[in-house]
Amino acid sequence: MTILDAPGDQVEREFAGRLGQPVRLRSRRLAGEGLSDETGLLTFDTAGSELTLVVRRFRPGTIARHEVAPERLHRLLAALAEAGLPVPRPLWFEASPDLFGGPYSVVSRMPGAAFVPWSPDGRRFLAEAGDGPIGEQFCQVLADIHRLDPDAVGLGFLGEADRSFAAHKVDELAAYLGRVRSGPEPVLVDGLCWLRAHQPQHEDVALVHGDYRTGNLLFAGDAITAVLDWEFAGLGDPLYDLGWVCCPSNRIGSDRVCMLLPEDVFLRRYEERRGRAVDRDAVQFWIVYHQVRHAVMWLEAGRNFELEYTDDLRLARMHSTMPTMRRMVADLLVTS
Repeated sequence: MTILDAPGDQVEREFAGRLGQPVRLRSRRLAGEGLSDETGLLTFDTAGSELTLVVRRFRPGTIARHEVAPERLHRLLAALAEAGLPVPRPLWFEASPDLFGGPYSVVSRMPGAAFVPWSPDGRRFLAEAGDGPIGEQFCQVLADIHRLDPDAVGLGFLGEADRSFAAHKVDELAAYLGRVRSGPEPVLVDGLCWLRAHQPQHEDVALVHGDYRTGNLLFAGDAITAVLDWEFAGLGDPLYDLGWVCCPSNRIGSDRVCMLLPEDVFLRRYEERRGRAVDRDAVQFWIVYHQVRHAVMWLEAGRNFELEYTDDLRLARMHSTMPTMRRMVADLLVTS
């Protein structure tokens, strides 16, 4: 079942009740379905106007599902919208699968378009955008996220972050690999051993987006209009996000991080906007961590497809590239 399958009259009744006014469903379409969840755009006729809302349906059988708590994500968006960050404004969360076949949330539609960074058009857009205002904003928005005071904006429900963030992340990653591998994975185990031997110390605790990259942003003209996909967010070392921005998986052969900026330019601009020096060795730790984690996610993709937790062929295709994922980890271990 997808967002498109729900009976129209039931959708109208539910949304009319939530919005407190009569609505008529005019159209609905999927909006570039992601690997983890399904996103739909629903357009309604209301009293003299048109209203388009975004529905996100949470699905089982996808990768890294154990790290995602849908209701917590909804609460986080509410807090961040109140704090003035460019995020979709959450309207309601529904845990029942009755309407769309799974828990779902409804948020406001933000202006702008997403660019798939591995498509020719996406690569071309990002290469040109990096040398203009968007490249500057990419660094500024991340610094703004990390500058938030978690207590002041009511993020206590995310739990407590201590100075053992790196150790906890490596332990979680080792357990994740143990759950999803079907045989020996010597390169990934070597990666875990390297991570255990190089864990950085950190005093800075901040809100961490967890998946900050160009593919999770909306763009309009020369501006970043929204930061999306906060499901991996938490409190911890902000260099976690910098490592993901710089990870080889977010370059796909480009000499620019997230296909947007040279790495040294990105790190220098971030330092200027955050007002803090960045430990390059710690960033390298998180680069290795994310590349190992990415490979483990690819293992889970194949496992979930083989066990018929999902019929999404993209996950099977992802698993077929595991030799490349292992090589990317091995190359990092040689050079780190």
